[in-house]
Amino acid sequence: MLICTVNFKQQKMKKSIFSIAFLALVTFASAQITTNAGTFTKPDAGDTMFELQFMPNLQGSGMFSDSEVAYGAFMMRKFDSSTKAKRYMASLEVSDSGMDGADTSFDLLVGYGIENHFAGAERLSTYWGYQGGLAYANNAEGGDGSTVGVVAGLFLGAEYYFIPNVYIGTELGYNLGINAVSPDGGDGVTSWGLGSGVTGFLRLGFKL
Repeated sequence: MLICTVNFKQQKMKKSIFSIAFLALVTFASAQITTNAGTFTKPDAGDTMFELQFMPNLQGSGMFSDSEVAYGAFMMRKFDSSTKAKRYMASLEVSDSGMDGADTSFDLLVGYGIENHFAGAERLSTYWGYQGGLAYANNAEGGDGSTVGVVAGLFLGAEYYFIPNVYIGTELGYNLGINAVSPDGGDGVTSWGLGSGVTGFLRLGFKL
């Protein structure tokens, strides 16, 4: 799991508990549901999948949380075999307050990773892997200057196919993040962090 915002932060405990509970739920569900063989065929060599990552809003009326967007908000996965896949991740956020003299702020993140899949079950796919990424932001969190970040880590994940070719999943992992901050009119600062967290919270994807 990698958390990649420009500033490396651990997620709140309740989000980690939410993801752990989800992993337990899909494992239980896969053991209880019986389908005709082949109906929920999991990815194999040559398959391509696309994915959106998000955090549901559990406290308000909106569908999604307005908290930080997780690393790899959009992802494409290319399977070399039923047990090995490459992932390509990207996220872009742009905002402008509209005030006179204010600059447009943006965050750009790109990443690449490898997944190693286990046998799992008919609807349940489990895997582990590793990934890395680069991030760049100007006016991070409303400040002046720019930030360049590097992040790398290991992850463990699961995804559950609730209808053919469409799945929902989550990941847990351990990450190392390094940020180089260059404020306007000041000396640069390098910060780093190492710790566990949640990637994407929930992942919704489909197979082509």
